[in-house]
Amino acid sequence: MKLTTSGETAVSAPLLYEASRRAIAQAAEDLWPGRGAILGPQCPGVTSYVFQVLVDGEELYAKYSWLSSSLVSILRGARGAWADVQEAQEPYVRSVDLVTRRELQHLEFLQQLGRPRVCDTAGFRRGVLFTRAVAGSTIAEELAVRPWDTAPLLDSVLLSLRELHEEQGARYLRQAWPINERSVVDVFSRKFRGPAAVRYIARLGRGRLVGDERQVVVDLLGNAVRRLLRLTSAIRPRQRTAVFGDLKPEHVYLSGHRLTFIDPALQWAAGPEPDLAKLFGRALLLGFCHHELRAERQITEGVVSVLSRHSQSMSRGDRAARLREVMVLWLMDTVNILSTCLSAPADLPLTSNQLALVAEAHRIAAVVERVSGLLVGSASGLSLLDAVFHEVEHSALDLR
Repeated sequence: MKLTTSGETAVSAPLLYEASRRAIAQAAEDLWPGRGAILGPQCPGVTSYVFQVLVDGEELYAKYSWLSSSLVSILRGARGAWADVQEAQEPYVRSVDLVTRRELQHLEFLQQLGRPRVCDTAGFRRGVLFTRAVAGSTIAEELAVRPWDTAPLLDSVLLSLRELHEEQGARYLRQAWPINERSVVDVFSRKFRGPAAVRYIARLGRGRLVGDERQVVVDLLGNAVRRLLRLTSAIRPRQRTAVFGDLKPEHVYLSGHRLTFIDPALQWAAGPEPDLAKLFGRALLLGFCHHELRAERQITEGVVSVLSRHSQSMSRGDRAARLREVMVLWLMDTVNILSTCLSAPADLPLTSNQLALVAEAHRIAAVVERVSGLLVGSASGLSLLDAVFHEVEHSALDLR
């Protein structure tokens, strides 16, 4: 199957959008017949279709996934033409490994565990997962308006995950289906291993970046990807610790002193490092894209503070390896999301944060390229941590 990465798409975005709306509308009618479910606007994103739904005045969110693939991949033709996608989607929706079905199971487990607190499920039908709206603002929104509180905000998120990272989480995942489709390493490998990877990188940014800037970004990301492929040995074997998996600041809501998590993607890891890497890395991206230099510095300093403090709780014997793993995963995740946004078709709506990543693509790619160079060097442990964040601060400032 041919993967299209230019401005053209193999699958029509309007067709995929309308098919998703129909599937959600039919599922809502099946679950709540005659109650006048009203579909609201689409919530922008690159992974699944998410729509607001009102049922008897109650605000719900409906999620619909296509073939365990991102929307960008589907639209670019990774799963074939529209007819191929439709044919494969029908058995996929009925399968036991449907992503939304596994997410429902993970939410139900976390509700039983009690911590982290997660959104309430409202129903599941025809592959559509319905969850209830969560009060409050996201940690991403909180970081934007009070960046000086970055450290306590991130600390509170990690504290809520302590039970999941312990034996109860592992016990659950031994008898459940993990959502490896959201694994940082698996996503990185799908994108950047194999003969199509060079062409994929070369076409990044078409339709979103112009001229010399696009080529600079492509070159920087290409250098970083080659180094990160060599650094995969820093990722320790899995099958030990259950992690939340998709731990982004946008997936945690704060209401008063109460945190509520959405969109779990529980998966195996050797330790909590994937959660640390994604939470810290996405927070740093929010800093890079903040319009105020002072806020960027405060967010970066907050991340450094939490990661440094967390490293002190590690045993001396494996501290260096675990810190390196966090940093490799952070860079991989950053390359994953930046490349997805740069390859997204123009008619697929992105979130405001994702649009900001595209606007700051040069700065972010430069940071990733320079830090990946440090990771292949001889520095390790806290000295490597200091060198990395010194580079982060200076690279970001040089190009602001």
